[in-house]
Amino acid sequence: MHDLSRQDGGEPISPSHTNIAKLLTGETRRPRPRTAQVMAAVLGRELGRPVSLEEIGYADVPDEGEDSTLEYPATIAAATTALTQLASYELRGVKKELVVVPTAWDGLINRWLLDPDNEPSQPVEPRPIAEVDVHAVRDAAAMFGSFDYRYGGGRPKPLVARYLETDVLPLIPHVSPHTSVGREYFREVAAMTRLAGWTAYDVGQHWLAQRYLFQAFRLARAAGDRPLCGRILAGMSHQANFLGHYDRAVNLARAAAAGARGYATPTTMALFHAMEARGLASQGKAAETFAALAAAERWMEQSVPENDPEWIRYFDRAELHAEFAHCYRDLNRSEEAAEHAAASIAASEGLYVRSLSFCRTVLATARLQAGELDEALSVARGVVDTAAQLRSFRVISYLNDFCTRLQPLGEEVSIRDFTEYVSTTLPSKDAPASRTLVIA
Repeated sequence: MHDLSRQDGGEPISPSHTNIAKLLTGETRRPRPRTAQVMAAVLGRELGRPVSLEEIGYADVPDEGEDSTLEYPATIAAATTALTQLASYELRGVKKELVVVPTAWDGLINRWLLDPDNEPSQPVEPRPIAEVDVHAVRDAAAMFGSFDYRYGGGRPKPLVARYLETDVLPLIPHVSPHTSVGREYFREVAAMTRLAGWTAYDVGQHWLAQRYLFQAFRLARAAGDRPLCGRILAGMSHQANFLGHYDRAVNLARAAAAGARGYATPTTMALFHAMEARGLASQGKAAETFAALAAAERWMEQSVPENDPEWIRYFDRAELHAEFAHCYRDLNRSEEAAEHAAASIAASEGLYVRSLSFCRTVLATARLQAGELDEALSVARGVVDTAAQLRSFRVISYLNDFCTRLQPLGEEVSIRDFTEYVSTTLPSKDAPASRTLVIA
């Protein structure tokens, strides 16, 4: 217990023979929360799986101190502890109110750009792993990712958490990041953890998404994979922009590009500049947005898809057109927004159902901005049909934004009919809700 308590970065514990005797005889009915947590961790390490406080008879032991899942883990063991806590939050329900902490993004940028890449962690009890372990995580991520694209984050979200808990977390503490296969394993686990964050983001659990992405970044650094680190920062930028933290969205995207330059493929660099453009467009900075979009276009022209890692292969010409469309919509340039949205829809693959829903809503908004009400409502009605089959808060929020834009147009019959169609087609629990969220 003493050794493990020192490794996870928390308060060291040195149980004496007297303490243990009192615990065994029942004189000490319940240890301190920190002691109970370390006991569970020690037993989990011996059994090769996470052990809950409830399982060892301490279900009533409260969490000690503040949530630590947004603290940068000094060791992989500490990252494992944080991920175990996140999976438990999701699978068993979180008992306390957690929120998005925007300043955590600032600290991560500083660490990314200023700290060296050397990985200090060494497993306490290393075990050999094989390529099959790497392939298993990679294939699982691909499967869950296809669910996410097609059905929304709500369907694969608990499956990803369960897979992390049962198949990944027991093995992580025993894998060395200083071997080639170990680095491959951490790379795939980081990609899987990023997916856990992305599905949480898609269903509107922003506090959970931020924490998963934070831990995914830590594991990607353990793998020494700077492009994947940048990809995760770009995901954080996307979330920050959605939540209205536009300056931070731009900073995260620029940090991704700066830190991964010279390592990332052209496709990946195009994504980084597209995320920068999204944040700038949200602020109405037209000239800077156009410059970022031009940079994204130049990088995409150099793209060689067969050289791209699996996690960026979704980002093709259709996706880049969609990014252009979003930016032009936010700059109130309806003609260009509609042009790029239509091009994205025409080029999109059928797998990306949710992305198509986003782009169709952008097209509907562009038609509305151009004064083409009937066409806008027709396109948006199709999105409502799709949204009824998806489990995606983000698609609902896009529809909410569109409905908000309809309000100044008054009580036209076509608008009333559309609003009624939304209310009757979407289940009440999925009805458009405000995207204004309470954050720290």
